[in-house]
Amino acid sequence: MRKAIRTLVEEIRNTSQIYQFDEATTKQAIILRLLNILGWNVFDINEVKPEYSMAGRRVDYALLINSHVKAFIEVKKISEDLEAHQEQLLNYSFQAGVKLSILTNGLAWWFYLPLKEGSWDQRKFYAIDLIQQDIEDIAQKFIDFLSKENIQSGYAISTAEKIYKGRIREIEIKKNMPRAWNKLVSEPDELLVELVGETLEKLSGFKPDAEHIKDFLKKNINRLIISDSSPIQTPIPPSYPQLLSTSTNKKQLVTHNTKQTHPRTFPPDGTLCKFEYKGHVYEGIIKNGQLHINGVGVYSSLSAASVAVTNTSRNGWRDWELKLPNSSEWILADTWRKRKYLV
Repeated sequence: MRKAIRTLVEEIRNTSQIYQFDEATTKQAIILRLLNILGWNVFDINEVKPEYSMAGRRVDYALLINSHVKAFIEVKKISEDLEAHQEQLLNYSFQAGVKLSILTNGLAWWFYLPLKEGSWDQRKFYAIDLIQQDIEDIAQKFIDFLSKENIQSGYAISTAEKIYKGRIREIEIKKNMPRAWNKLVSEPDELLVELVGETLEKLSGFKPDAEHIKDFLKKNINRLIISDSSPIQTPIPPSYPQLLSTSTNKKQLVTHNTKQTHPRTFPPDGTLCKFEYKGHVYEGIIKNGQLHINGVGVYSSLSAASVAVTNTSRNGWRDWELKLPNSSEWILADTWRKRKYLV
């Protein structure tokens, strides 16, 4: 199974027409082949049910075990923006009581636990990118989450829930760490006062009384308080593959040590950038191959910048507008990239 998945992924990476696939081709060339490898009988509608209907709505595939729906798979064409379809899939899944849902365009695979609490992004516990991620890791995660054996045994759900709980734990720790520190320094207890006193005594040979320490903390409270308003980044792998050129006179795949990678596409230095989100306009500039956002930080990719700003997993190319050096017009970053690398 693992070897067959590796072979399929390598074939996909070497298919130059991949980005021209429509939804039907994506289903036939990628989705059904992968499900077959993972142990599902794609010719048995009692196991892999296409166009599954529920309350007048349809999901592309339902995976069934003993007539019980175990997972939904919604498929979009490879060029489709998956974010626009999260809400619909999760609503269907929630209404049907389905524990596992997958949203995919063939290259990006987003895995959800629809019945859990939280935003759509929080319920997305993992993402697989067939182009960017390590093939061995891709194979293992498909087996873990989507093989018939693991879904039937319950291992897929239990593994997914562990990842989900780990993400929620990390989010809560990151969110509350500044609050814990701020409470500690603004309302110092005896343990903190004693610790500061002992450390000062070791450095100076003199131990101050408790009131001196409390007074010091109070006078410097503004310097000690940490802002907890910064966005929290969640550990979701990249979800959007890099666009692949099919033109012989454009930049093609770059080969290093027999592994194929895509050329890094990034706007040139001096490019102005802006992104409007929830009524606020974030502005920045490209310097030394990185995006410097005013008052936010420095990021090596547009998607990383979008994650920092929105606290959601996003495709930054569809968020940011660019004004290139010596240009007077603003252009969507994704449009600029396609003009540069696609036919």
